[in-house]
Amino acid sequence: MGRGGSTPPTAFFGGEMQILERLLNNKGTVSSALGKPLAHRALAGDLKILDKCVEYSTYQINDKKMKHVRSGAAKAVEITAEHKPQLLKKHLPRLLPALEAEEPQTRWMIIRTMGFCAKVNPETARKAIPYAEDIIDEKEGLCIASSADLFLGDYGSLSARNAKQVFPLLEKSIGTCIENEQDWILEALLELYPVLGKREKETARRFANQSRDSSRNNTRKRVIKILGYDS
Repeated sequence: MGRGGSTPPTAFFGGEMQILERLLNNKGTVSSALGKPLAHRALAGDLKILDKCVEYSTYQINDKKMKHVRSGAAKAVEITAEHKPQLLKKHLPRLLPALEAEEPQTRWMIIRTMGFCAKVNPETARKAIPYAEDIIDEKEGLCIASSADLFLGDYGSLSARNAKQVFPLLEKSIGTCIENEQDWILEALLELYPVLGKREKETARRFANQSRDSSRNNTRKRVIKILGYDS
């Protein structure tokens, strides 16, 4: 046992069945408490655990009752992708079906994973663009909408061509922006700005100007960065 009676990550999981059993018994759909130790093991070099988390991110994809398995595994995948995207490079195609899961939790973690991994596997990340468009059309909530925005920023920032491809979707997101989403759209625009064309930069600056008097400090910081790019 670790400090405070908690089990250290290195002793948390045994074989494949133990991982699945813990995911099956997990309560709730966003299983950070379970996903984090799985990710820690993967980041430490346990690629077998990473492989199983990728597999379980699409576990019985049409069964609503298995959403806690998928979201728990997807959380581990997302954390791993954020810190070591190269570990997911070859696995990324296997994660695309997770973007069709009914539960938004799995979808927002996997669309975010696609963004984190765009630089190591842009071909597969590009295939996630239609899913991002669906998310933007639906605007189910802040977490999933902002994850789609950030994915578009990650993928689009790779080149001017990519930016031109995804910018219309960000414009659509701007037009249907929900409460507090502006921070994440601004973050995506910040990533894209160096590779945007003149018209797209003007759109980004107009949107930033709308938030320059925000009461949120982080929002104002993003606005200042965008407006300061060409000054």
